[in-house]
Amino acid sequence: MERMWLGEARVKYPKQWIVAVNIVYGDKNKAYGDIYMVAPDKAEAYTKAAELKKAGNMGKVAASEGFNDNPTIGGLARCLL
Repeated sequence: MERMWLGEARVKYPKQWIVAVNIVYGDKNKAYGDIYMVAPDKAEAYTKAAELKKAGNMGKVAASEGFNDNPTIGGLARCLL
């Protein structure tokens, strides 16, 4: 596991889903945590996060998506052909 700022993790793992554990908040409300798993699938990441939350021995757990640079229109991804 690698401990890092979750904003940096989102940039480091673009277009992938990140499961972070032992989340704490530092200065200026920046969230820091241990990167437990990086998955390409949203369902897999949320399933693992739910399992870890239920176990209760990993502190605060969160699943979030890495940076996605796809252009969007009104919140919907735009397909470029």
